[in-house]
Amino acid sequence: MRLERRGGRCYSRHVRIDSTIARLGSVAAFALALAYVATGVAAILMPAELQGRPDVGPHEFWTVLSRDPAAHLAFHWAWITAGCCGLAVVPAASLLVWRASPGAVLWSGTLAAIGFATMARGHLMEQAFDRRIIPVYPHADPAFQQAVHVVAGLALDVPDGILTYGAVGIWVVVVSWLGRRERVLPPWLFWLGVAAATTYLAGVVGYAFTVRPLLVLSIGVGGLVLIPAWYLSLAGILRKVPQSQRVIPGG
Repeated sequence: MRLERRGGRCYSRHVRIDSTIARLGSVAAFALALAYVATGVAAILMPAELQGRPDVGPHEFWTVLSRDPAAHLAFHWAWITAGCCGLAVVPAASLLVWRASPGAVLWSGTLAAIGFATMARGHLMEQAFDRRIIPVYPHADPAFQQAVHVVAGLALDVPDGILTYGAVGIWVVVVSWLGRRERVLPPWLFWLGVAAATTYLAGVVGYAFTVRPLLVLSIGVGGLVLIPAWYLSLAGILRKVPQSQRVIPGG
């Protein structure tokens, strides 16, 4: 790996990574950043009664949703897009820092891939369920509505964002830390990664204990600013990987 010195620090000039993976990862990271912004915008456009309200009752939720479902469905599709794009970003970003600690990269990357897959699958299930229930819920009998309340909670694979927020957040920290240590990522991107991961984990705690300020931090500050900024920066770095560099991890 060739290094060049800038301002007293050495940075990797050439990263040994398959060019196809790097290019795909760059495009996916850019799209992932946009998808996260879209989730935040959709959350802001939701009816006021549902914004940052993990404690809202199921009947109120479905009643309000049936009057104005557009932003809610867009929210699901944004997360579906984010999950699919994340599956392409994980291997590309992981290969950037693979040589620093293969074990940490492998385990955290695997967890992140599971998190992104869970994200896409969970929201695919939710939007399919919601599209069928929303038109009929307001006019349904109480027994049907009660059944909806029970079944709706089964759409997500893991509650409280343990994988979709927690696992992905841990992977972001690992990539940022190893990238800084091996000088394949600039130091400022490490701190941005730590800040982004903090908002990921704030989402886990916020959903687990229904803490509204933490949800606002996770969705508003994290989803709209810090997390997209990290992925956009990563997209730029992957885009600059020389196309002639091809390598088997560990080689």
